[in-house]
Amino acid sequence: MDKTEIFLLTKPPHSDRTKLCLHLMEDLENAVLYLAGDGVYNLLEASSLEALSKENILACEEDLKVRGVQAEGKAAVPVDFYRRLADEMMRENSRIYVF
Repeated sequence: MDKTEIFLLTKPPHSDRTKLCLHLMEDLENAVLYLAGDGVYNLLEASSLEALSKENILACEEDLKVRGVQAEGKAAVPVDFYRRLADEMMRENSRIYVF
């Protein structure tokens, strides 16, 4: 089983933590990005997430609604965002990074 690199991003665009997170993800094949809190604002930045596969970007529906952000095909919006995140984190071959 391949190792999954899980990134939980709660920082807005232009944050040093966001830049570090996205830089670390650049060359990883099995990276999944979870956007929560202010991290959903990264969907508003055209260039912020363009290097990532849309299938590997997930956004929290509640945080999108509260902040008035639309995923508009830039990210999946699972109904069970936190359950899915927890399940991924519990998998044996997962590495977790939180920004």
